[in-house]
Amino acid sequence: MKPDFKKEQAWWENKAAGEERDIADEAVNRALRWREIERSLKGVKTIAEVGAATGAFTIPLAKRGYQVTHIDFSAAAIALAKTKAKGLKNIEFTQANAADLRQFRDRTFDLVLNMDGAVSFCGKDAKKSIKETCRICRKKLLITASNKAWLIPVWVGSTFPKFKKLVPAVKAMIKDGFWHYDQHPHNKKIVPGYFGTLQAFLPSELSALINANGFKVKTCRGLGSLANLAGKDTIDFVKQNPRAMETFLDLCEDFDRDIMPGGPGTKQRAGLIAIATRK
Repeated sequence: MKPDFKKEQAWWENKAAGEERDIADEAVNRALRWREIERSLKGVKTIAEVGAATGAFTIPLAKRGYQVTHIDFSAAAIALAKTKAKGLKNIEFTQANAADLRQFRDRTFDLVLNMDGAVSFCGKDAKKSIKETCRICRKKLLITASNKAWLIPVWVGSTFPKFKKLVPAVKAMIKDGFWHYDQHPHNKKIVPGYFGTLQAFLPSELSALINANGFKVKTCRGLGSLANLAGKDTIDFVKQNPRAMETFLDLCEDFDRDIMPGGPGTKQRAGLIAIATRK
């Protein structure tokens, strides 16, 4: 059940144009990631983002003067990012598979970001993506990935009403956090359209992988669980009110840290975050 990277690449090409259209609680997730990035910038000059898509993070960081390397699997996403980065001299663009970053030397970048699909959608190669991300990082690391604590209830909710029973995909997600389009006969009916491969983690699992690759994890927890649990009306309100959003983000951080560190994270985007420094 290895990933079919040709199909995965085509899937990402088709998604590129809508990459930064936030739905549901995506805006909260993005804002929480920005907060953690801001806390990681001290002593940093060079930054790489693996799976940088259309540049929601790389381009603002380049505009602030950091030397940025933007890495993505999708040529369409890179093309859109280049348009947004016009005039910037301190950002470089590289098309690459997150599971194979051989064009970069060990410990090249002070800070490496690998967020959302560049880990999770590598499926069985997710460990390779994490290993490569760690290898090219000199100092600080920020990784987000799909959260098993959220995907399990999503899978249950997607299968019981449709099939009237617990299908193997749910048991597989509980056991090892893995999904593949061709893994079980029911899988192609669970998610409409192509949805190739996915690897989800518990905080302990993601921490262990990062620690095994020469880093010390400072924190690994759900990201934005309060947004997931507070409901659509709350999210719609705070997205339209900047002051309320800031207050809500403070509450989200307190909730993730003190109340439910193993929580499900946000509904949209990767709901698990790990922050680490090299040992």
